[in-house]
Amino acid sequence: MSARTVYLIKRIETEVTAQMNRALMDFDITLAQFIVLNFVNDHTHDLSSAQLSRRFNMTPQSMNEVVTTLQRKGLIEKKSNSDNKRVLLIGLTPKGVEVLTKCNEAIDTVESELFRPFSEKELTQYRNLIGKLLAHVRTNENNL
Repeated sequence: MSARTVYLIKRIETEVTAQMNRALMDFDITLAQFIVLNFVNDHTHDLSSAQLSRRFNMTPQSMNEVVTTLQRKGLIEKKSNSDNKRVLLIGLTPKGVEVLTKCNEAIDTVESELFRPFSEKELTQYRNLIGKLLAHVRTNENNL
């Protein structure tokens, strides 16, 4: 019997995570911090820690720890929401943008090396299949 597809997916995830962690180590950034920085950067409207924790299926306490660490490093800032003073909104600092840019360059190198065996056509097909699978999983979360 050949390896199950879900096992192969998990093995790839483990290997990619290890490679990404090694690449981010030079910037003193964890993978979770990198993902949060990217998400905050990609969403120009400000976000709260609660919104981030829901988005990434993390407890509010765990997300608060990630956010606090990024804030301590000077990569993000919190400011009061004009509509609700108890809600603190999160945005990148100029230093955060700079560090994120460098981290993305390092991850670009990891990604280039990882997908080197694929042709452009194969990579496009692979990305489309992954996107299709993710959409299916998200739509059927409670049924799987």
